[in-house]
Amino acid sequence: MNSLAKMNRRLEVFWWAITIILVILIVIMAFVEGWDKWAGFFLLPVIGAILALVRRFMAKRLQKSEAFRDKKK
Repeated sequence: MNSLAKMNRRLEVFWWAITIILVILIVIMAFVEGWDKWAGFFLLPVIGAILALVRRFMAKRLQKSEAFRDKKK
């Protein structure tokens, strides 16, 4: 696994961790202060999950590209 693949994996884990932390914090704050104030913040974990999925897609795309390049050589 090259350094770029390692970085992609770490960043994917980072975005999943951010997503989970945000869900937990927003649910806690919604219980404390009310759902009407915190309902809009549930968009943030969705964005974090989308970024993690995009990172995964791009990592797989890079892996296929590198395999194609290596096969060509």
